[in-house]
Amino acid sequence: MAQPELSPILRGALDAFYEKGFRGTTVRDISQRAGVAMPTLYYYHGNKEGIFTALLECATKDFLARAYAARDEGGDKPEVRLAYVVESILLRTLIGPRMVALEPDIRYLSAPNRDRFERVRTGVERLLLGIVREGRRRGLFTVSDPVLTTRALLDMCDAVPSWYVECPPKYHAVAQKYGAIALNAVGYRADG
Repeated sequence: MAQPELSPILRGALDAFYEKGFRGTTVRDISQRAGVAMPTLYYYHGNKEGIFTALLECATKDFLARAYAARDEGGDKPEVRLAYVVESILLRTLIGPRMVALEPDIRYLSAPNRDRFERVRTGVERLLLGIVREGRRRGLFTVSDPVLTTRALLDMCDAVPSWYVECPPKYHAVAQKYGAIALNAVGYRADG
């Protein structure tokens, strides 16, 4: 998994949005950072929301598909599925932390754009919750509140951009450690 290639416009936009947030960034900021005229930005992306949406599309393009693939790779073992899905979330976050850090600003988008990205987030949450519930049903996880625990796991993963501005050199090892932390959070019992 590699960080997506961005056009000069999107690289400039990423810098601006990361530093100033969606509301604090102007099209002029993006234009200056990208080294292109403002009409060029409007031609390719329509407006500031269009630029932001293009960045989010790069960040979420195959996120849900990767999470499902990680689940499937875990076979029928909820404990392996949980660890693999958390690792897939973490790898995405560790490889592109600045892009993932933009996601809270989704709330400023128009309803159709916001809904599209929230569906991805909801899909990952449902996937993880299904795994936690299955592990609990089979007696492997002792978690008392699967919904709250699932949200806590996602919040844990979301916090990673505040720890790593750039991808740490051993991101696979970090992702695996978070998978182990997730198993502890759900009270995984190998003898279940």
